[in-house]
Amino acid sequence: MKLKIRFNKYYQTLELNEKEIEQLWISLDIESNPSSREEKEKLIQEKFEEIFNKPELNNWRKVFRRYTMPKKPFRKDDQEEDLTDHMDYIPDYTDLENQDRKADYEFYCKLLRKNLTNKQAEAFIAVYLDGVPANEYADSVGTSKSNISHHLAAAKKKLKKIFPNTSTFPSSLGL
Repeated sequence: MKLKIRFNKYYQTLELNEKEIEQLWISLDIESNPSSREEKEKLIQEKFEEIFNKPELNNWRKVFRRYTMPKKPFRKDDQEEDLTDHMDYIPDYTDLENQDRKADYEFYCKLLRKNLTNKQAEAFIAVYLDGVPANEYADSVGTSKSNISHHLAAAKKKLKKIFPNTSTFPSSLGL
């Protein structure tokens, strides 16, 4: 029997003997009972086509061919080559990520200062963006925790008015 196997766009034929045909018949778990050898070979080829000769299975090389080790390692200029560490092949984007975080932080601070009063914006930035507990922030400013809570509640209320339903997530809509 000649079994056609697809690789990328092209078919290749593989010659099978009687024993291999029987093993393939059993492994493909074909339930019908053919009357002739030609019918058996046809059923095997159809089942093989159905399971294995799919274009999406055979295009893996196109998708994954660039996931190999690059020719030149990603290394900072002042670092020596380390043969035991293969992390040199993974680019270091921490500087870019930090710059993005800083730019986002500055953008949000500017947006808050533009839309809220000075006290509300500073409290909101300290508590929600910087992660300072409200009582610690109150102590550093020299006011009570309830006063800071009042500023935060007023800031939230004002921001909800300015930016209603900016997100489509159910949690942001109170659901």
